Amino acid sequence: MERGEKDFQTVTVAGDRAQPFNIEGVRTISLNNVLTRSGAVTELFRTDWSDISIEPRHVILATMNPGAITDWHRHTRQTDHLIAISGNIKLVLWDGRDSSPTKGKHDIIRLGVLRPLVAVVPPGVWHGLRNESGTIAHYINVNDVPYDHADPDSFRLSSEHGKAPVDL
Repeated sequence: MERGEKDFQTVTVAGDRAQPFNIEGVRTISLNNVLTRSGAVTELFRTDWSDISIEPRHVILATMNPGAITDWHRHTRQTDHLIAISGNIKLVLWDGRDSSPTKGKHDIIRLGVLRPLVAVVPPGVWHGLRNESGTIAHYINVNDVPYDHADPDSFRLSSEHGKAPVDL
């Protein structure tokens, strides 16, 4: 009988990520569901949390169809704080920053309401999302730079660029 490959540790006993992120500046902030008489309450974002290093200036709600995949994109000034509020979403990140000590590294973060967290994506880090749910998924993005309709701080990899840096 073939022995197969042994799994490596992915979470701690408390359910937190066991390994550090590969990309400098990427991190997650654990959120807690508080059970109430009528359901649950989850604080999504507070500026007085020690892990929050931005002043929120823009908040968006994004909807993803079942199985949908976003384009690979990055921002030059904006720090994204992504929070899933329905469904299960796979966030893939790739560091293409020339000055970064983690250039070329990638990370995967799974977002969902069952284990809520804030995924922090620093400026310059390429990222894409995939809805892994069989239903519509939603996420909130809290960031520090308001969207400029005349001069968007959003760069996308075109199909002419060739292969994506990492599979979504």
